[in-house]
Amino acid sequence: MPRWSKWTDIEEYANYKGCGVYKIRLVNSKGFPIGISRFLGQDEDGILVIGESINIERRMNNFYGAIKGKGYAHSEAERLYLIKEYTNFKERHDSCKLQYSFTELTSKSQAEWEEERLLKCYFKRYGEVPPLNANLPQKHVGWQSLKCHP
Repeated sequence: MPRWSKWTDIEEYANYKGCGVYKIRLVNSKGFPIGISRFLGQDEDGILVIGESINIERRMNNFYGAIKGKGYAHSEAERLYLIKEYTNFKERHDSCKLQYSFTELTSKSQAEWEEERLLKCYFKRYGEVPPLNANLPQKHVGWQSLKCHP
């Protein structure tokens, strides 16, 4: 089972330039997760996105830049920027913040496989992917051998 880093505020550098999988969550001003209603239940961990990268530090920097509207390439963060700008998100979550956690992996293929597994486990539990994820990779294969951990 992968070992995850501590949850870190999105503004702080990841200080890891290698491959890995990351999660980004929504928390209140005290750092406690904000639950998110999903199709098949409540995600009490407040997970907004699950992703993978060959360079976690650069990916988190891109996420942070994109949520600030600075044109950085990160589609999930660009979606969050639009949500923050054009919905009632700010009124509902005025004092919230974002945090990330990641696990180090040895290759891009391992990171892609772990991202797929985590997204499928999330889907299996909640009936949909996290709010900012757009797709479920390999959605028609691999379900019988899927191993999900609490």
